[in-house]
Amino acid sequence: MDQRSSSPSPAPRLALLLAAALTMTCVSAHAEWMPLGENNIGSFFIDKSSIVTTRSVRQAQILLNWNRPQLLMGQGSKTYYLSEISTAYFDCSARQLGFGSRKMYAQADGKGQLLLAPQLAYSDVKLQDPIPGSTGERAIEAVCGK
Repeated sequence: MDQRSSSPSPAPRLALLLAAALTMTCVSAHAEWMPLGENNIGSFFIDKSSIVTTRSVRQAQILLNWNRPQLLMGQGSKTYYLSEISTAYFDCSARQLGFGSRKMYAQADGKGQLLLAPQLAYSDVKLQDPIPGSTGERAIEAVCGK
């Protein structure tokens, strides 16, 4: 009769966790930011490699580099962020978009310290028509086509 323990060794589990963490790091490090345009608040970019379809909606990561540092609200300090990466949702048939969870970074281009990452469930996202000629309209074209 085999006297070995039936529980798996922690080494394979640790290796699996490390591999998963490295994969997630590589995904964000390999973002392919394509410019969408600028307006009076900042410059917008989309990561074309992040486009996925879930349910009947597509989603992608949008980077906003603010023109001016933004005060991180509700933190009780004078902490500022220069960029944020948002999960955007696209209904291609209705030509609408909405924004979900965000990550605010201390430096431009989604770099530096991650200062805040509020989560927003898809069920709470409000899909809206973009303003004609806006970066929102260009984001829809980048994700859904013209």
